[in-house]
Amino acid sequence: MLVSHAYLLGTIGLAIVFTLLCMVRKDLRRVMLYAGFVYLFYMTAVFLLSRILSSDPAKSITPGYWGPPSLWDLNKKTGGLGIEDTLYMFFVGAIAAGLYDTVFKIKLSKKPNKKLKKGHALLFALVTGSLVFVFTPVNAVYLFIFIQLFGAAAIVWQRRDLLTHVLLGGLFFMVLYAVLFLIFKLLFPHFLSNYYHLDRTSHLWLLGIPLEEYLYSFTLGMMWAPLYEYEYRVKDRKNKGRNLAPRRLSPAAANSRR
Repeated sequence: MLVSHAYLLGTIGLAIVFTLLCMVRKDLRRVMLYAGFVYLFYMTAVFLLSRILSSDPAKSITPGYWGPPSLWDLNKKTGGLGIEDTLYMFFVGAIAAGLYDTVFKIKLSKKPNKKLKKGHALLFALVTGSLVFVFTPVNAVYLFIFIQLFGAAAIVWQRRDLLTHVLLGGLFFMVLYAVLFLIFKLLFPHFLSNYYHLDRTSHLWLLGIPLEEYLYSFTLGMMWAPLYEYEYRVKDRKNKGRNLAPRRLSPAAANSRR
């Protein structure tokens, strides 16, 4: 019974991480909600595009890459888009956007700076990633990887100040993703062998996790960690922990100023 709902339980784990980030950094809730919903709609469009670009089952997400049990069997009926997938996409996008800023105690400028460059990284990534997918025999999971990689490159090309954010955002999210994946494996040790097919992939594994999962999570963090700053033309600034509220003067200090 639990195995048939393993994917759903995995998304609950992501929901817990998302909730913790929202509790720790209330000021980042808007950023994470924005990133989560944009990732959900953007990657849903990418998924639908992958179905248009190739009818080869070996190049699909389901059954070409995996085929986990899902609510009402939607995953198999749609070829890889079920209730769990929509929850998953929202939470990973939101977490990737908030993780770097939380670790480094980054505060975002509230006012946009029109001098900061902004192009069409999302569109550029979609076009270039799709071209690579069409002209190579790889699985659709690489379409997601290519799009995120090219999107991150476009962001750095236009905003060199976000280079560290891109690289460390990718690294931090990949590490978190791998830790959560290993916990998932402990809870469901036969899930990967039963439901991962890995057609048209590298077939390489690291710590019992397919290499593609590392590539996917790393590129996701690279593109999505700085996306809000890029789209809204704001800069990161280090929060030095100073109390910005007006200080209350002691009577002695108040008298000395009179």
